[in-house]
Amino acid sequence: MPLTDDEIAALRPAERIELVRRLKTGGVLEALVRTELRRARRRRAIALTITAVCTALLLPWVVYLALTLPDQYVAHAWALTWTGFDALLVVMLGLTAFFAWKRRVLVVLTSFATGVLLLADAWFDITTADPDDVRLSIVSAIVVEIPLACFLMFIGASIVWRIAGLLNVMTGQGDPKAGWRSTINSEIVHGDRDVTTEPKELLDR
Repeated sequence: MPLTDDEIAALRPAERIELVRRLKTGGVLEALVRTELRRARRRRAIALTITAVCTALLLPWVVYLALTLPDQYVAHAWALTWTGFDALLVVMLGLTAFFAWKRRVLVVLTSFATGVLLLADAWFDITTADPDDVRLSIVSAIVVEIPLACFLMFIGASIVWRIAGLLNVMTGQGDPKAGWRSTINSEIVHGDRDVTTEPKELLDR
């Protein structure tokens, strides 16, 4: 006899996870996600190829720039460069605050990207500063930009770690407390390991 909506709503978290695991074992989830898994493997292969090729091409480009770029260069759009960069930083900070307020998963992307922008801001502030301003730029980077960047990047990473840990609990794959060592497994609903007692034990702690 199928469960009603009220019966499902009355289940405790551990019981819901156990229900998902039983559906997985019975082959229901396999049928639902088989197509999506094929797409995920294809996307992973494309992303891996693009990033590997870009890395290989950028390495000699960095060496070329290090050998050929002058130590000094006159920028003809200095104000526009920094105004545009800071405007982008404001937008990303605002989006991060908005997504955090609305509890949207996109906060993972915006918080991490904003952290990277802050690190770039600190780097260019220091490397492009006049001799009279370099100390202020260093202090600003140490006191404001770098700590805020680390905080925002940690927010994004911690959300991903928690989601990965929850999936590991539900499927019995991997270590729920692996943290930064958590892996992305396209076969996450095809686990063969039988750990039916793990979800209740982890949630009851």
